Amino acid sequence: MKPIFRKSLHAIVAATALSLLVVNSAAAHCDAMDGPVITEAQAALAGADVTPLLKWVPAADEGHIRAVFDKTLRVRALGEEAREFADHQLFTTLVRVHRASEGAPFTGIQPAGEIDPAVIAADAALEQGNIDELVGRITRKFEQTARERFAAASNARKQAGESVAAGREFVEAYVQYVHYLEDVHTAISAAGGHDHGSPVAAGAAHAH
Repeated sequence: MKPIFRKSLHAIVAATALSLLVVNSAAAHCDAMDGPVITEAQAALAGADVTPLLKWVPAADEGHIRAVFDKTLRVRALGEEAREFADHQLFTTLVRVHRASEGAPFTGIQPAGEIDPAVIAADAALEQGNIDELVGRITRKFEQTARERFAAASNARKQAGESVAAGREFVEAYVQYVHYLEDVHTAISAAGGHDHGSPVAAGAAHAH
């Protein structure tokens, strides 16, 4: 691989990885029971301190969250069933306000264990304070998949004129090749945004 292309490739994948990190890590699992928002809410309840939760909501909603949190602490003291109900109400309110502040719909609290592996990897990189391994893994996967799809499209193109069937094989290979690179480009272009539920980061991180 030529040095210039290698540098461009790393720039592309680094941007894609950061897009995945910023977009998916903060958005795609903020409504999950094992996501960062609810996990922090559970810890806040255990410590009876609402402060860590306030960063997840706009300043205008801080008073509302404080009031709901205080009420939750009072209701929790009434028993196990009351505690579960109060906790759920707090989680629901917190996540709904958080998502509304980003222009995203709230569809309910999602169960634990369903977070995308790519998002887990993004969170792990943050915990470790180093994204090199994640970028390297995405780079290798992107290069491997891009080369495979390019080779398939290129080979099919040489035979495309031999028959209608061969032409259709080329079109199928061509569509897969172009769409994959389009997904990567879309992920890079969206790196500065916050698009909830966007599939482009996942599409760039692994083969379709």
